[in-house]
Amino acid sequence: MKAESNLLNDEIQQRLEQLAQNWDELKDMTSNRGQKLDESLAYQQFAANVEEEEAWITEKQHLLSGEDLGDTLAAVQGLLKKHDAFETDFNVHLGRCQEITKEGDKLIQEVRILERKFF
Repeated sequence: MKAESNLLNDEIQQRLEQLAQNWDELKDMTSNRGQKLDESLAYQQFAANVEEEEAWITEKQHLLSGEDLGDTLAAVQGLLKKHDAFETDFNVHLGRCQEITKEGDKLIQEVRILERKFF
């Protein structure tokens, strides 16, 4: 009976150790996945912001490449108002581009840190 009890204790101990090991592995996997998802979210937000600004730039390049400089005083004044509005919009987008650049630089630094850590 005592030998049987010792075998049972050994089996219980082994199962508890295996459970603890499996739990630790699951915890590590959870942490790694969460980190990767956070990284993916940051990149996707960055990429969406870049696409938005690129679309704005393309649209404005098209508008600014036009040859219409106005053929009457009223037309020129209207074009100047539009241009002033564009310059205001330009400064807003300049700030956005600067923020996107900072975010991109931050992402690059994070990738370099991860490369040094794992490779």
